[in-house]
Amino acid sequence: MPLAALALDDPPLRRPSELIASAAIAIRAAAAPHAASFEDVALWCAEFGAVDPRLQVAALRQAYEVVVREALIADLIASLRARLLVAGPYLAVLSSRGDLPRLLVALGLDDAAPPDGALARALPPRIARFYWQRLRAFVAWTAARNWTT
Repeated sequence: MPLAALALDDPPLRRPSELIASAAIAIRAAAAPHAASFEDVALWCAEFGAVDPRLQVAALRQAYEVVVREALIADLIASLRARLLVAGPYLAVLSSRGDLPRLLVALGLDDAAPPDGALARALPPRIARFYWQRLRAFVAWTAARNWTT
């Protein structure tokens, strides 16, 4: 089949601002404390080879208590916006292959420290980083599963 025919069958590419807006809805829903059901955490652990899901549920519950939800949401949206801009000319290919949610999942793999004001209370740096990264990874993964691009 000629490439021109394939291009006509592809759905139109949404603008990055539209993609960010739809991702923001999924991120906001995934950042809600009730989003960490045992079943979802067990699936997340299975996909990433993490520790026992019961330990992850406990860690995530603590993380939901110490991480400022709006800071997490803002961080993930800003990071996704940067990834979409960097994707630039490849954005259409990623979109046509259904790979945009993978960009969001990949944000959870970043070694990111919590920004200033991202924690509800002071914690030692290693503990703060642990909770921030765990929750950031889980929320990114959950949002990616529910993001309709």
